[in-house]
Amino acid sequence: MIRVRDLHKHYGAQHLFRGINFEITKGEVVVFIGPSGSGKSTFLRCINGLEYFQQGEIMVDGIQLHSIDRVRPKKQDLETMRRVRLKVGMVFQQFNLFPHMTVLENITEAPVRVLGMAKEKAKETAVSLLGRINLEHKVESYPDQLSGGERQRVAIARALAMKPEAMLFDEPTSSLDPEVVGEVLSVIKDLVTGGMTTLIATHEMDFAREVADRVVVFDKGDIVETGPPEEIFSSPKTERTRSFLSRVLKG
Repeated sequence: MIRVRDLHKHYGAQHLFRGINFEITKGEVVVFIGPSGSGKSTFLRCINGLEYFQQGEIMVDGIQLHSIDRVRPKKQDLETMRRVRLKVGMVFQQFNLFPHMTVLENITEAPVRVLGMAKEKAKETAVSLLGRINLEHKVESYPDQLSGGERQRVAIARALAMKPEAMLFDEPTSSLDPEVVGEVLSVIKDLVTGGMTTLIATHEMDFAREVADRVVVFDKGDIVETGPPEEIFSSPKTERTRSFLSRVLKG
């Protein structure tokens, strides 16, 4: 489904990724863990075409992303990024809902404008998705009338309304109050049990252990270890993984 080859990413003089190679199969749930600033979010954004990279290639369901001129991108490069984003939905740390639109309008806007879906069909899909996340009673509400957990669930529904082949979650609970984290994680659990190819960057270790087919540990732009969750959390092979887990799991 997704293949990354020799990925290099620079921020000025900082060389974040130094030749990452990675593959994700269709239907796989991969969870990325590691310290803040280790490259998890940037890696997801590269896959979705939201971050430029300087060397290497990313293949998403047969569509190839490669390094481009960020100042003067070619028309075909922009079209390639658009095609990738249609394949891969993304949910961000901040909800990024349109504040002037109702919940229903937030979910139906892109399917109608981008996919050319009929308005009634888009509305039907939106109502169905809201039912799945127990928010059908919020159809006419605006984002500022919702809790943080409700807004993030709407953001997930909005991404799913585009019928993506894969979903990326970039720290989806980091902006939430602790008491509503569970409701968002529950929605993601339901999604992954349905067979969606899913990549998740998170600091929720219990959640990672529960839902992942594979856990990937990032540190300083490197993938330092990868394996099934029971192996990563019980018998990590590298000192960098052991050091990270000792900090986040203490107590």
